[in-house]
Amino acid sequence: MEKSIRKGSRLITDIAACAVWSVFVLIATGCNSALMNPLRLAVLLLGFTGFACLMVMSAGKSRNEKIIAAVTIIAVAIRTFYVLYTGAQQRQHDMGEFGIFHDYNYHSEYIEYLINNHRLLDENIAEHWQFYHPPLQHITCAVFFSIYKSVAPSYGNNWDALQCLSLFYSLVTLTLAKRFTDLWNLKPKAKTLAYLTVALHPQLIVFSGALNNDPIAVMFAIAALYLTFVWYGEEKKSFAKLMGIGLCVGLGMMGKLSAGIVAVPIGLVMVKAFFESKKKPVMFLQYVAFMAVCAPLGLWYQVRSYVLWKVPITYVAKPDLILNPGLIIDQPAWKRFLAFGDGVDYNIITETLDAAVFDGDYYRDHTLLALIGYLLLSVFSVFVITVFANMVICWIKDRSFTDLVITVLFLSQLASYVYFCFSYPYTCTMSFRYIVPTVIAGAYYTGRAKDLSPHLLSLLTTASVYALAVISLVFYGLVWIKG
Repeated sequence: MEKSIRKGSRLITDIAACAVWSVFVLIATGCNSALMNPLRLAVLLLGFTGFACLMVMSAGKSRNEKIIAAVTIIAVAIRTFYVLYTGAQQRQHDMGEFGIFHDYNYHSEYIEYLINNHRLLDENIAEHWQFYHPPLQHITCAVFFSIYKSVAPSYGNNWDALQCLSLFYSLVTLTLAKRFTDLWNLKPKAKTLAYLTVALHPQLIVFSGALNNDPIAVMFAIAALYLTFVWYGEEKKSFAKLMGIGLCVGLGMMGKLSAGIVAVPIGLVMVKAFFESKKKPVMFLQYVAFMAVCAPLGLWYQVRSYVLWKVPITYVAKPDLILNPGLIIDQPAWKRFLAFGDGVDYNIITETLDAAVFDGDYYRDHTLLALIGYLLLSVFSVFVITVFANMVICWIKDRSFTDLVITVLFLSQLASYVYFCFSYPYTCTMSFRYIVPTVIAGAYYTGRAKDLSPHLLSLLTTASVYALAVISLVFYGLVWIKG
């Protein structure tokens, strides 16, 4: 129990450190490169040097622990740099433009409406595009920016400051990924490899500057998964941790309803724990309490929309097909997986791989970024193949309950995603950001490859992970040159 308390305390300390760094970046730079000057840059570099020194000093004495500390430093650096060169209207999804009215349709208007009116929109949300989303991210942004404006009124139009929040979400997700590798009983080199998979994943770098609701939903989904593993591993299962799982699932769904898909692997763990328990009546009551926390948090906004305007619980807004008829996909199912070549923008596999490294942005019109981008996409594709291969090897050689949970996580995310792509046959539905929790599965099977996979596959896995990390770092270190 004391060990569990210490772990929880360290996690809280790490999350606090993520918050401190995010706020420091905001104070030093405004999260806006246009505000940078020599003094601000010097303060930022001095602060980062201090952070890096603390990371090195707190690392263990082993070589692999020092490598993990170095990877963390690099991961924080590239995320911070990405935030600085990415504005509130750059490389965003469905954000619109702050200060410009579009009949209440974009995330930016959602946030501004809450700031100005201090209440939810009382019109049919099905008629206001992105307003169908539950409001956790938008409320958080509204409260945060209101405080920011009151503290720094001269920067009242610096909407880039909101990226302080997305940077925080991204860093917490990074911290949780590191904690996951500690739970899996991996050997030192395997742990480093698994962590590197997440630390410099292109999509998670992009999330550090994303102002929509994806980063906060992913953070809570991964936090729920992590707490589930910790809770199940306890001999005397903590009711407080179970409530923490319910809180994270509920808040994840309050950020984005699809975050609730993590309830599938979590539910599997809870069912197993129930049948293993010697106090089933007590555990049943705890599960009732779990649902009493999780369900209202996760579904209240959808229930509200259904009661007021009969909007279905699982409603998803459709794109404007009059303005964008090219978004429609009218192809047979087999072509959605097996058609390849130039002009094929409807293949779920290739479009998802592309989105995982570029997040839907276009870089082929810039020679240097195009060359590096092609290499990045190729290496990522090889890495994905190794993940599937390693998963199969794990099931052949060592079928543990952890393997089952991770596989259920992986397959439930993919199944839901494929169903979504066919239910809403538009090019914009094919995006890796909808299945980001699969990176945890990728990290797990990458780490397991060191112990279980044949030498050649293990070698290919290691090479692809290190190549992906380096090329991803170089690519997103250069994206700013395109603007």
